[in-house]
This record gives sequence, C-alpha cells and structure tokens, in this order.
Amino acid sequence: MKQFVFIVLMLVNVAVLAQIGGENPEANYGTITINQDPRIAELVNTHIEINKANNGKIQGWRVQIYNSSGTNSRSEVQNARKLFLSKYPDVGAYLIYQPPFFKIRVGDFRSKDEAYSFYKQILTDFPVSYLISDQINYPALKTTEDNITTDLNKLLEEIK
Repeated sequence: MKQFVFIVLMLVNVAVLAQIGGENPEANYGTITINQDPRIAELVNTHIEINKANNGKIQGWRVQIYNSSGTNSRSEVQNARKLFLSKYPDVGAYLIYQPPFFKIRVGDFRSKDEAYSFYKQILTDFPVSYLISDQINYPALKTTEDNITTDLNKLLEEIK
C-alpha cells in the first residue's frame, strides 16, 4: 500500500511539472487570437467618444435654490450664491444663465435620494428650492484620511 501511494504521488508530481513547462521556460508562453465582430470595436470607440464629449460630466441630480429674471436678477443671484456658500462651503454652487433666467443649482449628487436628503437639510434656509436632474461633475473620491476622520467624528457624536 505504501508503494502504491508513493507511485501515485510521484505521478502527480511529474504531471504538475509537465504543466509548468518543465525545464523549458518558453513553454509557458503562447499566442492568443481573439476573433470578434468588428462592430464591438466600433461600439467601444463610440463609448470613448461620448465620454470625451461629456467633459467629465455624468447624469445626476442637483438642488435648484434660486431662479430669477428681471433688472436686478444678476446681483440677486450673486447674493443668494454667497449666502448659500457661507452656510454650506463644502457644497458646489453653480450659477446658470438660461435667458432670461438666472439660476443657482447646488450639489453634485449621483442619486435622487442623496439630493433629496440634502434638499431636506436646506429647506428651512431656501424654501423655494427643488430637485432637478442635471449633468453633474464627478463627485470627489474620499481618501482614506477622509474616511478615518468621518468615522472618528461619528464615534465622537455617539459618545456624546
């Protein structure tokens, strides 16, 4: 029985070495040929062109906090933007001019739920605000330090 187990183990060992390529290191390299429909490459190139045309923007949500037209609307919209940024400095505020209206849209939210949550926060300060689907900038990625700081702040709040 011991001899049988020894022979089986030796055969397995030889089979593994044969798969690795044995003593010829070039035996591990080969050529792969991919046969694909040329329309797949066309789709990939179209996708790349669309992304370049969007200039780093994606479809998302913003909260429109101000909308005005008239003779003093430019100065009013700038004052409203300053007020918003003084209360929420970490959130982007974008001034948009669509004749004859000046608008302020805030935030770069990927989902409607995120935008709605922020909308509820600012509703007391900006009661005429509402959600709007818009092209947004890519949200900034949080670094490990940001995550640690956020986690520490949450822990400190729970302790209090």
